Amino acid sequence: MPRESLRDEAYQRIYEQIVTGALAKGSVTSEVHLSHELDMSRTPVRAALQQLEAEGFLRIIPKHGVLVLDSSAQRIGDLLELVAALLLYAATSARMRDAAALEELSRRLLAELDELLDAGADEHALGRFEYDFLSRVLALGHNQEMQRTLARSASRLFWEGNRRRWVAPYRLEMADALRTLLVQLSADTDRFAEALNLYVRMLKKTWV
Repeated sequence: MPRESLRDEAYQRIYEQIVTGALAKGSVTSEVHLSHELDMSRTPVRAALQQLEAEGFLRIIPKHGVLVLDSSAQRIGDLLELVAALLLYAATSARMRDAAALEELSRRLLAELDELLDAGADEHALGRFEYDFLSRVLALGHNQEMQRTLARSASRLFWEGNRRRWVAPYRLEMADALRTLLVQLSADTDRFAEALNLYVRMLKKTWV
């Protein structure tokens, strides 16, 4: 077994290359090449690649190399549904445990969104706000694993590079969908789920 620290270091460095685009989607590399590049033996690199394959970032093809996976429509849809499930669970749990805190968060988020929209914020600022909104709702559940799952899912979706929903012709429709979702955040589960489904449909419609 490789030392845990070496495997983790290899994982983090390869993961960062994928997320930043240094290892481009659709490109092919190899365990040997990565071992030389990272100045590590093949054992921790192999363990890191196996973990990244299990998480959906790449595919190890015996005798051919390592393929960095592109974002297929099916994969994107699955990941967005996972994010939605996390949000629904967190909001429902928070509503049962501390409805007042959820209502206060809903008010703050609405005010922040309106401020951004009134100021004509660009797609970068609005994309960051969305991720911040998701993180803050999940934080009410005090579940670090859910937070990690959100972070990994956003990375696999290349969240930072997908903001088409916040430019014409989708911006107004997306703003309405997100605002409705925030309004319904502290409502009953059925109304929130309906607003969440609308939001996710918009994400799927506009994701690159």
